[in-house]
Amino acid sequence: MDLSEVEKAVDDGRGYAAISVKTLRSSVGAARAKKNVVAEISAGLRAGGFGHVPFEIPKRQDRVVLVYRLGPGRGAALMAMVEAAHGDGEQANGAAWLLSTMLSSLDTQ
Repeated sequence: MDLSEVEKAVDDGRGYAAISVKTLRSSVGAARAKKNVVAEISAGLRAGGFGHVPFEIPKRQDRVVLVYRLGPGRGAALMAMVEAAHGDGEQANGAAWLLSTMLSSLDTQ
């Protein structure tokens, strides 16, 4: 998977970027974003140190995916919370509570 275009977009966006499914699909050299292609894109992003929202990459090429760098950096903590909230169980429950607290504190500023 050629992540050069993705890396440049994320670096230019200071840690995250909205990238079309068409661009992501091209990064794996596929003509169509079928089920196995979007799974390959997701795995390639994760292996390259990136996360994405939505968690299931859409198959329509005109859709946009928020790609972000995992680990330290701008927005990384918030994105880690979003990922945790997407799960199930106590971690998701705690993440949802923390996200709601963070968002309500932003409303008061």
